Amino acid sequence: MGTWNASINGNDTAQDLLDEYKAAFFYYDVPAALLKIDQYVRTMVDESDEDEWCAYMYSLAEFMWKKGILTDEIRDRAVEMVDSDFGMAEWTAAGPSEEKKRRKVLEKFKETITSVQCAPKKIKLDLHMEDIFEDGEYVAFQLQTKGKKYVTSDETSKKLTEEEYLSYDDKYVVVQKIRTDISYRSSIVPEVCDKWAVFRIFDGVYGSPEEIDIHQLKEISFNGCSCFSTASSMFYFKKRNFRIVGKGPVPEDAPERAFTGLYFGISHATYDPDSNLIDNLYPFETEILPFTWSPEVADGIIREHTQRENGYGNGLDSRQREKYREKMKK
Repeated sequence: MGTWNASINGNDTAQDLLDEYKAAFFYYDVPAALLKIDQYVRTMVDESDEDEWCAYMYSLAEFMWKKGILTDEIRDRAVEMVDSDFGMAEWTAAGPSEEKKRRKVLEKFKETITSVQCAPKKIKLDLHMEDIFEDGEYVAFQLQTKGKKYVTSDETSKKLTEEEYLSYDDKYVVVQKIRTDISYRSSIVPEVCDKWAVFRIFDGVYGSPEEIDIHQLKEISFNGCSCFSTASSMFYFKKRNFRIVGKGPVPEDAPERAFTGLYFGISHATYDPDSNLIDNLYPFETEILPFTWSPEVADGIIREHTQRENGYGNGLDSRQREKYREKMKK
């Protein structure tokens, strides 16, 4: 188990289990969820591994308390472990300073879980679990540029005036659904997963879906890739007045992985989905320079992936950065 601080969730085991807790309590009632969680954890560890068992029991008790669903049994088991110094050997061996930090955390933890908890909260999952469109379907949807600014940081992109950019509002573009990729699936509840729809895109902008002839479409690349993925959610497509304009076979040479994405839920000073779409529909002609790998390039890619994972948030999570660094090495 990797541990980076004395907090209840400051270790790999607790972090890995938090998503499983959400999935289990989202899908099952509390007794059934607890049974499923315990069965899953015991396939990997048991009480003989005190560090891992503390990471499990303490993180579970804290999670349940925050959600207002902590049972007396889980509370009492956690309190008994704290009172008996269960799992403290490693912290004592780490020295007086580390032991003091851990004891202070556990004292606060015990105080918290024995206090009055809130009313039960609904468990929410930040996942896209619906299947959208059938493989092979051609989907037309609207560009929405009104009230937004053209955004591009890519020097090879087409430079549009504000008037040109706004002229694309309500125009239709066409994509074809290739498949659905799954970026995450719960080990406890396989039905709980994060789905991403994968599309290929075609050139042309249309005033209405009736103008589109799927037999005349010309496929183009998207950010230099042959396909892109986007959140498997009908919410975004309904907002863009989608229409299914046909269906055909999925190309046999479709790549096994989508290396770039289109993020409808993000629009700010450094990224806008409509700007991205328009840039790819009408790319600025420029010389393609040879690609040179370097540590600086690697860091830039890692930073971009991490920012996307965080929804382009202000802060970067060091654990995510290391995760992507390992991915990029592979």
